[in-house]
This record gives sequence, C-alpha cells and structure tokens, in this order.
Amino acid sequence: MGAAMYPINMRLEGQAAAVVGGGSVAYRKIKHLVAEKATVVVVAPRVLPEIEELMASGRVIWQKSTHEEFRWRYGAFRLVFAATDDFAANAEVCRQARAAGALVNSATEPKDCDFFVPAVIRQGELEMTVATGGSSPAFARLVKADMEKRYHPGVGEFLEWLGTARKELLKTVEGTQRRQKLWRQAMKQEIMDLILQGRMEQAKDEVRKEISGAGAESSDSTGGDQGKI
Repeated sequence: MGAAMYPINMRLEGQAAAVVGGGSVAYRKIKHLVAEKATVVVVAPRVLPEIEELMASGRVIWQKSTHEEFRWRYGAFRLVFAATDDFAANAEVCRQARAAGALVNSATEPKDCDFFVPAVIRQGELEMTVATGGSSPAFARLVKADMEKRYHPGVGEFLEWLGTARKELLKTVEGTQRRQKLWRQAMKQEIMDLILQGRMEQAKDEVRKEISGAGAESSDSTGGDQGKI
C-alpha cells in the first residue's frame, strides 16, 4: 500500500508551473495546466508541434534548455512536473525542485511524487476525481469513463437548481442548524436514484416536499443561529 495522500483542489489561475520534457506526456500535463489558467514554463531542448501550438494561448513559455541548465530556477514554481522519459533525469528534477520548495510530480516514479493529478469528471459545478496513487493511470481513465456515463449532464443541472433552492431557503428559514437539518432530510438516496435515472422533475418535487412549509414553521420559532450554510 502506498503512502496516504491528502486530497485537495488547488486553484492554479495565475500560478506558475514548470514542465520538464517536450514529449506526449509533457503535452498532456501542459494542456491541462493551460486549461486551469496556470502560467507554464516548458523546459526542453525540443518539443512536439502540439506544445508549440499551445504557446498561442500566451500562458506557455518555452525555455529551450536541458534540465541541468535550468535547475537553479525551480524555486519560482509552485508545481514542477518531471515529464521526460528518462528515469534518472526525472529523479534529478524532482530532487532539485523539491529542494527549491516546489511540489513535484514524476512521470516515471510514483514514489517520487509529492502529488498526483487525478482523472477529473465535471458536470456543471459538480467535480469528481479518480486517483490510483500512481499505480495505474490507465485504470483511472477507465473508471472516469464509467463515471461520466453514470453521472450525466443532468446531474450538474440539478446541482445548479439546488443552488437556487438553497438561496431561497436562506431567505425563508432562520438558523444554520435548522437549514442543515432540512437539507439532510431532503438529500436522500432516493433523490440520487431519480437523478441518475434522468427523472429530474420528480427529484425536484421530492426535494420541494421535504422543505415545503419550512418558512411557515420557522416563523413560529424564536432565536437560533443566524449563520449561513
């Protein structure tokens, strides 16, 4: 069993990341970093044409050098990806970057990673990730494909509707604990079953039933925690 990892979602907009390598693995890393609006410095003597095309985004800078020539600059980056096909080179990048205070990810040695990049499923504001601790990225992609079929776009649409319903509840029901109780009552497994079956309106009706009359009931109460949930 690998070391336990603490899962987080990191905001990368405006943050600097370095990707050492110019091949297909590096390209996948760079593409996702650009999508998250990070500033990416690519360290490699040569890069794929696809990487050169990403430079048009204005977020990718190509440093035409080897990792030996570039290593002293790693302290400028929050994340460093060692994405060459050379085990020794990746190990050296990880050592140098970690010593400079960056978090590192190795494409060739999971044990040398401070973090892993999970497969991501997004449906609207709903975000789910699949990680295997570096054991098998291919299996993570397989699970991701299965989850994308199960958690269809309607799930994200339902979450958007819940956001609107939550705002209405904030107006009509006083007290954090009372609102939390209502949401716990509403978020039942039956609701998820309806959503996954595509029966969105029925799911909404069931939620409405659980929280209906809440405003009238709360008007009889006194005091209570006025915080937000």
